[in-house]
Amino acid sequence: MEDEQKREAEAAEQRMAHRIQCTLMECAREKMQAVAEARKQEREAALKEAARQHSMSAEELYRKNIEQLNTEKCHEFNIALSITQKENQIETEKQLKEAETVHLDELEKVLATLKAAEEQVKTLTQELEKMTDWKDSLESEIQATRQAFQKYIDATFPNLSPGQADFILPFRKAFEQKETPEEAEDSDKEYKRTSIRSARFTAMAKQNYK
Repeated sequence: MEDEQKREAEAAEQRMAHRIQCTLMECAREKMQAVAEARKQEREAALKEAARQHSMSAEELYRKNIEQLNTEKCHEFNIALSITQKENQIETEKQLKEAETVHLDELEKVLATLKAAEEQVKTLTQELEKMTDWKDSLESEIQATRQAFQKYIDATFPNLSPGQADFILPFRKAFEQKETPEEAEDSDKEYKRTSIRSARFTAMAKQNYK
């Protein structure tokens, strides 16, 4: 009984193995068929594409070539433009730097000239201050001399009326750096009047002396 069951099991295993082998063979055959079909379809697609490309008109090819040429030319133009802009930028920066250098040189010259002018103005101011001090001193000295001379005139000629001896040392205004034409004319007239009074005083002095 056991032997019979064993034989049936072995027979079942053999049948199963046979079916599996048949199935594998069928799969392999179907795979080969599928690969062949795919290759066939690829060949047909390639032939169709080649036929399509060959069937393109000359005008279409010319248009595509022109578009490609335009694209290339635009690219070349953009490169050339970029190079030109870079060169212009470098040249502009160079000119700006040169202009800045020249401007700095001119600025230094102007500053040097301004400094020299300031020193000159300072020197002139100092000299003017010295001249002003000297003028004030001279004015004071003249005023003192006039007062002393007036005392001498008053003591020597007590009979003279006030103001008759002013022509000898006439009263003068404070020193001014520039006279107007009217002031110059008044000074000339005063000088002439002083000369006349001086001549009269000399004659009167001679008579008193006698």
